[in-house]
Amino acid sequence: MSEPELAQRRPVPARFGAGRWRVHGAALRGLAAVLAGIVVAVQDGRGYAVAARLDDWAFDAQTRLVRHWRAGEPLSDESPQVVLVGLDEASLKALDVPLSLLHAPLGAALGAIAAARPRAIGLDIALPEKSFDAVVPGIDRALMQGLEAARAAAPLTLALDADADGRVRIPYAPLLAAAGGGEAFGAPLFPLDCDGVVRRFEPDPTRGDAPEGEVCRGRARERVARASPALPTFAGRLAAQLGRAAALEDAGDIDFTRGAAFTYVPLQSVLAWERAGARQALDERFAGRVVLLGSVLPYLDRLRLPVALAAWEDATVPPPGLVANAQVLRNALGQGLVRAPAQPLAPALVLALAGAALPARARRRYALLALLLALTIVLGTALLAAGYRLAPGAAVLAGLTALAARTVLDLAAAHRQRDRLARRVAGYLSPAVLQAVVDESTDEAGAALGGRRAIALLFADLQDFTRRSEHTDPGEMRALLNRYYAAVTPGLHAHGGAIDNFRGDGIMVLFGAPRLLAQPCDAAFAAAGQMLAQIDRLNREELAPRGIEPVGVTMGLAFGEVVFGELGSPDRRDFTALGDAVNVAAHLQAVAKQHGIPVAMTAVFVQALAQVPAGLFALGLQAIKGHSPLAVWGWSPPAGA
Repeated sequence: MSEPELAQRRPVPARFGAGRWRVHGAALRGLAAVLAGIVVAVQDGRGYAVAARLDDWAFDAQTRLVRHWRAGEPLSDESPQVVLVGLDEASLKALDVPLSLLHAPLGAALGAIAAARPRAIGLDIALPEKSFDAVVPGIDRALMQGLEAARAAAPLTLALDADADGRVRIPYAPLLAAAGGGEAFGAPLFPLDCDGVVRRFEPDPTRGDAPEGEVCRGRARERVARASPALPTFAGRLAAQLGRAAALEDAGDIDFTRGAAFTYVPLQSVLAWERAGARQALDERFAGRVVLLGSVLPYLDRLRLPVALAAWEDATVPPPGLVANAQVLRNALGQGLVRAPAQPLAPALVLALAGAALPARARRRYALLALLLALTIVLGTALLAAGYRLAPGAAVLAGLTALAARTVLDLAAAHRQRDRLARRVAGYLSPAVLQAVVDESTDEAGAALGGRRAIALLFADLQDFTRRSEHTDPGEMRALLNRYYAAVTPGLHAHGGAIDNFRGDGIMVLFGAPRLLAQPCDAAFAAAGQMLAQIDRLNREELAPRGIEPVGVTMGLAFGEVVFGELGSPDRRDFTALGDAVNVAAHLQAVAKQHGIPVAMTAVFVQALAQVPAGLFALGLQAIKGHSPLAVWGWSPPAGA
């Protein structure tokens, strides 16, 4: 049969199947992690709203970035400029009247603005609910004249306020009539996100449930106007009067990226121009423009926005609500509100970021997720600049969840694999060595699996092993050795010994490495005594009943500094110890055999013992093969011990 045919007929190694299952296991863990990310992202939108908060953070950051790029890009010719007239502290001080008695100044300002023939006028100051003529005669008439003049010159919209209980405040009837009736009013209200920031415009912010996952917005509406009737918004009414009702017909995010920060004309300046007959100054500022008159006082009607749009104030100060309404009007008269992109994009983004958990290597997973996050940020910013909002929160949450789930699953799989490995190799390594290999931990002295330390060593050989091997079947000899090692190994481990290896009938044991022992020599000596006792039991209870010749053992014990750790090639390694004490302990067996005693040990070993045991006797200087003579002691267990 040819070599190729033989190769085809060879059985598949078992490890191939194991590897295949490992590959399948990794793939299944990846798919499970992806599914976990998708489920968390979907469930989050049903109440936790973590994704919505991520969306808000991304929206704010991208808005600032796009505004920085545009750097005050002018509005298009189709979008009439919105001009603000502000009731500020300087104006209030100059007028020297309380807020509730501003009828005459407001009427005069409205008349002056109307004379400039603006495109539209919006008054974002609530009209009083009752007459104040009893306080200041003729005060109501002054305001009504201004309202009538404004309504005659341009479309007029007025703000309708609500009390603390959410009930609409209806203006004083003559003022209401002068303004044009109920059709002239709108509510200057905006839904708030959980962080108290206004990002969204809704045609009716006082009604309707919050969109799924936007719990805070719904609660904000309930707090603002629980008992109000359905009302159009202030900005929506103005847009309708300007023929742009369709732009604000549906809810959407406010586009804060377009237009420079607002400035305002102080109310006192308008009144000064009116008194001085400065028609040119009024025309230059208001003719053909949308004019919004409202409060810019520091303690009244403030809203937090994602960006600073009040040029006269610090960026950290929430701007007046007048500014938010002005920006919505910019949207209505320009590119419109920010729209959602095509429907498949958001689910595709969720799948893409969750899919970052699929690669088998952790480093590749992190790199892929980082790349996808960067691309998501770039894509979202580009879309926002084009008027679309890509909400990445669900996708980011899915990606992070999937990555965390994959990490947990991989750690669990690695733990199970380590346990399986430990169980499979437990019979090949001493427990102390196995624990050091599996954990790769440091011991009490701070040394790792390898190091330099003074330890005790025990070498043991069976007596007459060569003679017995010559006349015994190899299978029977292996069975005998297995009985012997099974009898002595538990005692060695019980005293902290780490078995370096079994070499035929020989055994090498380390006491003090890799696990540190407080008294390694005492542990080694106790292990030697127990070893002799176990061999005696083996002879009496197992070998003699079977007619097998009893076994005897000689041991060498030494103490000294060694280097211990892994030894070998990258493909095959052993744990062992190297040093003079190792060689001495190995050759002391010959000294023990020469004197017909079971145990021989160095004087250094004896000196390290905490207590001198009974039955110990000096052998004097002894010749050691390949070594200078050493003072050696012998030991035999006392009779009856």
